[in-house]
Amino acid sequence: MNKGKLFIVSGPIGNLDDITIRALKVLRKVDLIVCEDTRVTSKLLNRYKINKKLISYHEGNEKKRRKEILSYLLSGKNIALMSDAGTPCISDPGEKLIDECIKEDIEIRIVPGPSSAISSLVISGIASTPFLFIGFFPKKEKERERVIKKYFYLDTTIVFFESPHRLVDTINYLAKRFPERKIALIKELTKIHEEIIRGTLKEAYDFLKDKNIKGEWTVVLEGGEKEEWESDFELLLKLNFTKKDILKFLTNKYKGIRNKVYKRLELRDE
Repeated sequence: MNKGKLFIVSGPIGNLDDITIRALKVLRKVDLIVCEDTRVTSKLLNRYKINKKLISYHEGNEKKRRKEILSYLLSGKNIALMSDAGTPCISDPGEKLIDECIKEDIEIRIVPGPSSAISSLVISGIASTPFLFIGFFPKKEKERERVIKKYFYLDTTIVFFESPHRLVDTINYLAKRFPERKIALIKELTKIHEEIIRGTLKEAYDFLKDKNIKGEWTVVLEGGEKEEWESDFELLLKLNFTKKDILKFLTNKYKGIRNKVYKRLELRDE
């Protein structure tokens, strides 16, 4: 028996008019559609008069449903995988399904379209290259500190998602460390109530702290400025210098950086 194909179908991030012609063709042809919330996907399908069986697939049921979805694919069914908004498999369990399909040698096709992370980066006004997407900002203090140490001192724009009930706390947390860094906060992109807040982290916190926050936000944060010694640090690592020799070389060449170099070397061991 021939195996079915899995189509990764990007949907709108807000405005239902943003669905692509190819996506609509695929949705009409597949045997069933796997999505996060069947109610959300139903609105899109009803708009374009598409009648298909829907299967919910999210963090709460992913293990059980993944086996069911794989059994459909192995029996020859063609399936479309969608998220509630934008491109699937970015910070959602779809990536685990992809991994299982690869193991089972099931053909995977991509139907590209909108991405809230990329669209937010483009409209933010902050440097788009290089950038790093980290999913949702961590909840726990220890994990937050690890992520900040590992990524937030790089000369790289950071993009992440944040929920409404944690947004103010997260912005305050970051503003205490990097008050003058530029930030853009984006919500409801392409919808009627689209909102974009630009400024420094301190300005963003002052603006948001007394507001009633609603909706999921995409955060685009300016990267750190690379110091002169950091280029030498990266070169010495590539040349396989020992940690002791790196510390000695850099502290002899640059003054007042011992603690910074030591912290960077510690991060390499995490």
